[in-house]
Amino acid sequence: MVQVQYSCYKKNNCHSICSCVRVFGGTYLKNGHTLLLLSVSETLLIIAFPLIAAWYTFSPSILQVKKIRQTGWVKPFIIGLTWSGWVTVYPIVVWQLQQGDAGQSAIFPPFLLWLQNFLFFSIIAIVFDVKDFRTDTKHQLKTYPVLLGVHNTFRYIIGPATIINIVVFFLFQIERHFSIIQTIIQFIPYLLLIIVLAFYRQQKSLLYYLVAVDGLVFVKAVCGISSLLFFKK
Repeated sequence: MVQVQYSCYKKNNCHSICSCVRVFGGTYLKNGHTLLLLSVSETLLIIAFPLIAAWYTFSPSILQVKKIRQTGWVKPFIIGLTWSGWVTVYPIVVWQLQQGDAGQSAIFPPFLLWLQNFLFFSIIAIVFDVKDFRTDTKHQLKTYPVLLGVHNTFRYIIGPATIINIVVFFLFQIERHFSIIQTIIQFIPYLLLIIVLAFYRQQKSLLYYLVAVDGLVFVKAVCGISSLLFFKK
């Protein structure tokens, strides 16, 4: 079971890294000259996320440092950081490169947008740590459910993080002046997250987590894109 989980982690991160390479490789072939216009800080920001994703799964023995996934209390937030970078920073970078606008305007996304994505992905990752509670306990991986217990993880970590996430969501809506209908549509994944957490039971199948929990990421993307494409502020 542990070997299967490790294999899944490894495949997911390899997929993330390969996706980065494909996206920027294709962009480079079409708009390679614009990459030279990026500042040092912007270049470092671009390469940071695939490097972090690689460190999550791989760790050269010469460096004598742990893989991030072996540090249980950090792991979910690194997942949140990596994926929030992928869906928040990279779209801005690719768009600027395609427009030939690299270096002319900041590639840093609105802070509240990045923060709400970071919290959302981190919460999803912690819920998956709850699923792996028994396995992680057996192998002494100090995740939050192992350190605090499942009940306390929901009470002191997942619950407060979800509340903060919702507050940040509404602050971002106010900052960007979204319409009521856009806000309602974009709030759907947060409402579903609350429902999933409210009716959560530890003994669930892997299919449940892939559909009901991981599926929230897909729903969030669909709702966000739909609210901008089909409705006006």
